[in-house]
Amino acid sequence: MVQAVTARRVLDARTLPAPNRCKTVLSTFDSLAPGEALVVLTDHAPQPLLRHFQVDRAGLFEWSPLEEGPPAWRTEIVRRSAVAGELRGVFEALSWDHDRLEEIERKAFEALARGDSAAAVAAWKDFAFGLKRHIRFEEKILFPAFEEKAGVSPDAGPTTVMRAEHREIESLLDAIGGALGGNGAAALPLRGDLHRVLGQHNLKEERVLYPATDQCLDGPERDALVRRIQAS
Repeated sequence: MVQAVTARRVLDARTLPAPNRCKTVLSTFDSLAPGEALVVLTDHAPQPLLRHFQVDRAGLFEWSPLEEGPPAWRTEIVRRSAVAGELRGVFEALSWDHDRLEEIERKAFEALARGDSAAAVAAWKDFAFGLKRHIRFEEKILFPAFEEKAGVSPDAGPTTVMRAEHREIESLLDAIGGALGGNGAAALPLRGDLHRVLGQHNLKEERVLYPATDQCLDGPERDALVRRIQAS
């Protein structure tokens, strides 16, 4: 399971002088303990900041976009318990994201149970955004890399089934989001459907696809793939 985030700080980089923004974000990140997170708000896509992290803080962070602008971009950067320069792997990086997303989904329905519909909708928005991004980078980056290295067809291998399951998951995400914005009780049976599909889907990825991809790649190739996923 993913290490729980023990604390979050919010840094609005939009308020910082432009020449000092990156330096301030990096120094604030350096003050975090492992498991702590920094949520950074920017007025533009944060890819230049990510490049600095990938060069200067390689292996030390998890990068999770939470919202895409304009007008604002919101990104959570979690401090990993790792050695600087540590190479990443597909299994540990993407199973971490599975667990991160499960925690957000749980918080959405905890908020619904206590009658806080606004918090439920906000948490669900973060969850749906994150899971759709996860689906997107799997289909655009991970699956093609696996198919090429393993010599399997996108029309006849395990990724064919996973793409079909992605479409079902996306449909349920939209249906639950609509239900939470109206009659929240209608979201509960849909949540059961989502857990059924997503639970089995994630299990197949973590037991088969992710380890198989890691086995097909050497250390630098695995790390490069994770870097591409971070930038997606």
